[in-house]
Amino acid sequence: MGARINRLVHRTVAVCAVLAALAFHHNHVTQPCGAELGAGGMCVSISLES
Repeated sequence: MGARINRLVHRTVAVCAVLAALAFHHNHVTQPCGAELGAGGMCVSISLES
């Protein structure tokens, strides 16, 4: 029984990781940061003034 639960947990983690990677790639392509710093739609404004 424990081995079955272990396989289920590993499979669930793997599927979630793949879905997260696909979401990150989709956001990176559809919401580019341009002059800002970041990737995957998570952009941070940077100031070039010192």
